[in-house]
Amino acid sequence: MSSRNTQDCEVCKYIRWYLMIGVPIIALMWTQPELTFLRGLHVTNMVGWIFFCGLVAVIGWKYYDEFGRK
Repeated sequence: MSSRNTQDCEVCKYIRWYLMIGVPIIALMWTQPELTFLRGLHVTNMVGWIFFCGLVAVIGWKYYDEFGRK
């Protein structure tokens, strides 16, 4: 067994995140698959509503965390 340090540097973490998220997105953009199940849906509006609901949930949680919990 090697005595390798288990803590990664910040650059290694960024590279790992890029490989996990960026490369699949670039591959999808490059191949341009025909996503027929999204046809007719307003994806921009859906993403906006998801962010809005997330914002409301975070504000609600913070309010509960600050004032509701004793």
